[in-house]
Amino acid sequence: MTRRIDHRRQTAADKSRRQGTQDVADLGEIIRLPKSPPKARPSKATLREQAAAAVAKVTRIVRCAGCGHSASVALPPSRLGSRLRCSQCGEIAT
Repeated sequence: MTRRIDHRRQTAADKSRRQGTQDVADLGEIIRLPKSPPKARPSKATLREQAAAAVAKVTRIVRCAGCGHSASVALPPSRLGSRLRCSQCGEIAT
């Protein structure tokens, strides 16, 4: 019985004989950078607080200078500073 030939290993051996190998010591000292500490994972309670704050609605009373209409509006915190239009006359309300 004949042994099976691993052609990949044979090809790699032939290549190293033809081209030669490079010694790791010739490359010099390997520089290893210090590992940074792992980032702290936020707790579930912190994540829940952040999610609740993101979707919380702020109630604001809006009055129109043009027609005098006033309304109570629930807005997300990201829209607090935005200008709103009156639903009656379409002018910008304060």
